[in-house]
Amino acid sequence: MNEYLFKFFENNNLDIKNKKLTLAISTGVDSMALLFSFIELQKIIPFEIIVCHVNHNKRVESVIEEEYIKDFCFKNNIKCYVEKLNFESSSNFQAVARNLRYQFFYEVMDKENSEYLFLAHHGDDLVETILMRILRGSSLNGYSGIKKVSNFDNRIIVRPF
Repeated sequence: MNEYLFKFFENNNLDIKNKKLTLAISTGVDSMALLFSFIELQKIIPFEIIVCHVNHNKRVESVIEEEYIKDFCFKNNIKCYVEKLNFESSSNFQAVARNLRYQFFYEVMDKENSEYLFLAHHGDDLVETILMRILRGSSLNGYSGIKKVSNFDNRIIVRPF
């Protein structure tokens, strides 16, 4: 995995050495793979991991997942921020939750002076995004799906998988 990430960073002109990297971690397989990969990478490249976890409070397991990631980060000496969402389900829960998640990520990034936000989206997410945008009648740019590296308000959002 390290070789893949080295190549990804090189191909996308990303320099993570001695930086603070914010990782959005849900405790799902994808995001935990991202976290484990970066913990391994730290053995080769010096950087700091900052974990952001969002508890949507929509499933019984949400509390267990929140406690798991807080405990995991504590045991691995990783700074961890948790945001608990509490809002009434609207007709577009996903969009509202997404906006609140990113607001939280950006607040943590600003507080920690972190320019990179790493997300664990992967190929299946990309296909799903493209199909949803086709069904909604997106623009041609929208059909391209999720970008691996994008810039937003002096922040770099990275999806290495």
